[in-house]
Amino acid sequence: MRRAFWKWLFAVLILLVVGAFALFFLLFRPVAQPRTNDLAEVFNHGSIGNEEAQGIPYWIWRVLPQLFPDHLPADADGYGAFGLYWRAGEEVPVGLSVRTLGVIERVAPNCAFCHQGSYRLNADEPARLVEAGPGTRVNPQAYIRFLIDVGADPRFTADRVMAEIGRIYDMPLWERALYRFVLIPATRSALQEQGRSFAWMKDRPDWGPGRIDPFNPVKFQNLHLADDHTIGNSDMMPLWSLADLAATNTRRFSLHWDGLQTDLYETVVSGAIGDGMTYKSYGGTEEGLRRITDFIRLQGPPPSPFSPLRPAGDPYHVDAADVDAGRAIYIAQCAVCHDAKGARYRTPIPIVEVGTDRHRLDMWTPAARDRYAAYEPGYAWGFANFQKTDGYVATGLGGLWLRGPYLHNGSVPTLRALLLPPAERPKQFYRGYDLVDAENGGFVSAAGTPGERHGTLYDTNLQGNGNGGHLWGTDLPPEAKEQLLSYLKTL
Repeated sequence: MRRAFWKWLFAVLILLVVGAFALFFLLFRPVAQPRTNDLAEVFNHGSIGNEEAQGIPYWIWRVLPQLFPDHLPADADGYGAFGLYWRAGEEVPVGLSVRTLGVIERVAPNCAFCHQGSYRLNADEPARLVEAGPGTRVNPQAYIRFLIDVGADPRFTADRVMAEIGRIYDMPLWERALYRFVLIPATRSALQEQGRSFAWMKDRPDWGPGRIDPFNPVKFQNLHLADDHTIGNSDMMPLWSLADLAATNTRRFSLHWDGLQTDLYETVVSGAIGDGMTYKSYGGTEEGLRRITDFIRLQGPPPSPFSPLRPAGDPYHVDAADVDAGRAIYIAQCAVCHDAKGARYRTPIPIVEVGTDRHRLDMWTPAARDRYAAYEPGYAWGFANFQKTDGYVATGLGGLWLRGPYLHNGSVPTLRALLLPPAERPKQFYRGYDLVDAENGGFVSAAGTPGERHGTLYDTNLQGNGNGGHLWGTDLPPEAKEQLLSYLKTL
């Protein structure tokens, strides 16, 4: 009797082990993405190792907008609702990777989800992608909320999902069974858990297009810190020409709006962790992360369309004499902070001096710094460059014509408005439209323009949205402001 019991137990254990291996090979065994020498492709669609934590099976992801159009933003068209650039013929928009785990392709966000831009010089032309640019149109919060709402919707059933998939893909029997009985229930459960993880967002102002609260999700979900009710809403920065930020024997340069990191590769790795990468997936992702780092070290902004060489009367013509005079003003008043050779370049300017909205600064706490520096003690990430600062970083101004709205929280719509005293800056405007404002610098954003029709209201009275501070240039005489504006447009 006892021998029979042990034989039975041994057989059960063998079945469990075999089942576990089968499950791993079917659903979790990572398969490398196809190799490419195109670093832009690696940046736009390369995996950051978060498919197990954040990945959605491709065919479920593919049909969600058709199944749940009522959960998309108003007047939206599929995943275009979230401001993502989608090239014709590509499997997913820029900012999403497709990687196979086991036998199932999964879709997950990568660095380019937030760091992609687009622009148009004329209203009737198609948008142009700006790789590694500021994410002025993308709306990650709307994407998160869409997935959360779908997961909570009782209509998210295997019958409906499989019927919609069947309209566009003749799925083999084995795959249909896997989707119906495993992947759809698991995805629904994961999206419901995501809803619980992001419940803290309900108590804060919306991010809106072009913005994100970058580290509160990390604080609460990765670092398991208590909700401190801080607001981190800020613009998504461009990732251009970062080779210039390599440390020297005499100085280190700060990254992020508040300078919380001084090492580029640590910034990339910690960003991937924040989006779901773990030490288990890091080994298979490390090369890709280093190639992404190479891309943002080398990729620069597109040249400005504003030029004295354009004919007079062209909306993007700037006067050569004004540009020269504006350059002199810039060198005298701005270069110490914003020029690569300036003494304060890429250093945090104290909040008492810069005077801009401090919510983003207060969001990154000493506790978060200490916890992230010791992230997963059982695995040596080697983080040595996290810091807590007392101000906002003076960044370079390359591609300034594509970086509106301005300041760290995107609270000033145009360059012209940035040169006004804070009391005279617009209190409300619309952001998320990608038509360049040729007159004022930035994007078309005023009430009564197409910026209102296609954009989202930004209210500077909301917490985290304040448009005060950065008084440099606001006391210039009108002629000097026009000259400086002419030069800044050409950057």
